[in-house]
Amino acid sequence: MRTLRVAGIALVAVASTFIGCAGSGGGSGGGGNPCACKPPATPTVLLSTNVQPILNRSCALAGCHAGAVPAQGQDLSAGHTVASSVGVKSTEIPRLYRIKPGKPDDSYLVQKIEATPGIAGIPMPQGCPGSPLNGAQCLSADDISAIRQWITECAQAN
Repeated sequence: MRTLRVAGIALVAVASTFIGCAGSGGGSGGGGNPCACKPPATPTVLLSTNVQPILNRSCALAGCHAGAVPAQGQDLSAGHTVASSVGVKSTEIPRLYRIKPGKPDDSYLVQKIEATPGIAGIPMPQGCPGSPLNGAQCLSADDISAIRQWITECAQAN
């Protein structure tokens, strides 16, 4: 019985960490939550209209970051992007979050699409610049800027 109680308390603690880091935008940016971020009153970039279309054409494709078994367990298809990425540790470099709200330079997704030195594996989308795989489109400077701004504005599910 005591083992179950301890396990339950541990589960609640872990769940609280993930909930607080899921792009809700709460917090002041300091303190114990590494993903705390205060979103602007009026965001300039929205996931639904600005960022998700980029992900749909460049990342959330069959054999990439979509489907039953998305690459690295990261599903970037509509309705899954935030849960799969915001406040979620990278599987390639676990000390980094895939998306750290408010911190695009500290977000592994940005590092992968910008081919930042020190990333594991290859830059994304795979084959860019040049000939991307699976019908993906390479990201333009405007695409990357929109993703960076969405993360800066706390990577909300908006």
